[in-house]
Amino acid sequence: MAMPEKYVFVCLNQRPEGHPKGSCLDRGAADVFNALREEQGRRLLTNVKVVATGCMEACLAGPAMLVTPDNVWYGGVTEVDVPELVERHLVGGEPVEMLRIGPEDFCA
Repeated sequence: MAMPEKYVFVCLNQRPEGHPKGSCLDRGAADVFNALREEQGRRLLTNVKVVATGCMEACLAGPAMLVTPDNVWYGGVTEVDVPELVERHLVGGEPVEMLRIGPEDFCA
């Protein structure tokens, strides 16, 4: 495998049921993670590494993702969004603006 040029960190954190922030895992993050891995494999994207991670502090906007070195944060991502994210951002280099989150999404 080639050295990755981009990393996609997907929050798979899970908090106890009823926690006020909720958790990315309960909002479908595992499905997003698996869909990203499948799409990466299908397209043979050896320059991208999809990584499961713990809490990234954008809990209320979850499932949260970070693409580095682009420093592009995404929130509310679903399985359905994955093909477009891969095509436009990971392949084409253009972030998907409708899914981007910013500093205001990190306030708890």
